[in-house]
Amino acid sequence: MKIIYCISGMYKSGGIERVLAGKANYLVSHGYEVAIVTTDQAGRKDFFPIDEQVKRIDLGLNYDELDSLPTWKRYWRTLQMKKTHRALLTEVLQRERADIVVSVLRQEFSFLPTIKDGSKKIFESHTSYYTKVLMYPKDAKLKRFLGLARIAYDKTIAQEYDQVVILTHEEVAHWQPIPQVSVIPNSLPFHPSEHAPLENKDIIAVGRMEYQKNFPELLSIWASVAPRYPEWRLHIWGEGYLLDSLKAQAEKLGIANQTIFEGVTSDMHKAYADSSIYVMTSHFEGLPMVLLEAQATGLPIVSYACPSGPRDIVTDGKDGYLITPYDQDAFKERLIQLMESASLRQAMGQEAVQSAERFTTEAVMRQWETLFQSLVNGKH
Repeated sequence: MKIIYCISGMYKSGGIERVLAGKANYLVSHGYEVAIVTTDQAGRKDFFPIDEQVKRIDLGLNYDELDSLPTWKRYWRTLQMKKTHRALLTEVLQRERADIVVSVLRQEFSFLPTIKDGSKKIFESHTSYYTKVLMYPKDAKLKRFLGLARIAYDKTIAQEYDQVVILTHEEVAHWQPIPQVSVIPNSLPFHPSEHAPLENKDIIAVGRMEYQKNFPELLSIWASVAPRYPEWRLHIWGEGYLLDSLKAQAEKLGIANQTIFEGVTSDMHKAYADSSIYVMTSHFEGLPMVLLEAQATGLPIVSYACPSGPRDIVTDGKDGYLITPYDQDAFKERLIQLMESASLRQAMGQEAVQSAERFTTEAVMRQWETLFQSLVNGKH
């Protein structure tokens, strides 16, 4: 069976690139033919290792260069580039004769189903259904309205695909009445052989220092807890444009000596293993890989039940706690429970390791193989 993935490039360090590299490597190691068609690779080195058996095709379009243009000019040039893109991709697909072609919501998304090359077309969504709304604060009413329009447009296009694959069960209802929707989560990027002992008085949060992750609220919660527990520390891993303001907020709240902004590391497993609790206060997610990674390392989790992902990962009261978004008092209460009880951390940590088994590479890729086979056999 031959499978083609379409993406802008594999040189970025993003979650989609990491997931796609892992899938491609797994599939070629299990006898599949795999090709990755890019538009903007431009000879740049892949960020994540990709098996040399994976065929690479770059269309040389470079949508990235349009980002610096004024809005109206960028829109016009994008439309022109898409015409070239469609012609080049049609030529590639008719030559390659794949069984399955997958879009991960890049520029080809809008026209891929119309290319008649004999393949089955899959749209693979990696974000929350309402991301284009939730990515803006509530007072950005015009941007949120335009986001709703973009969501409606994407849903209309998605109906033309042979299959839509989303990450979480909680979002299935949003895609109705489209019948051809499947739920397949992303898999764990690592499988730790050793788990966190949960003895250190360290709490961890991981993510970009951007609006989505809602770190200002996490610091506010921590400021109401930290003074009572001076031996505990909150470690925040990541970088981004809000870093300086978050550091200033920690100083203003008087928690700078108990809040460590760690930056980035290539060894996140050690960062998790050195911690005892994972916390997340995001406004929205897709399927947060950080929760999967924390769970696999045996960390109990306290997380807002934001859209979407936490509800599919955390079982409330078993391997962590799900908190109604923005209920800071409830979040504080559950966090203190875990901080004060080593036995509770141990019990939930053991359950977390078991829960993470749902997201191993083998478990997830079996679902993909079953879907591919059913589409090719005409059973979907």
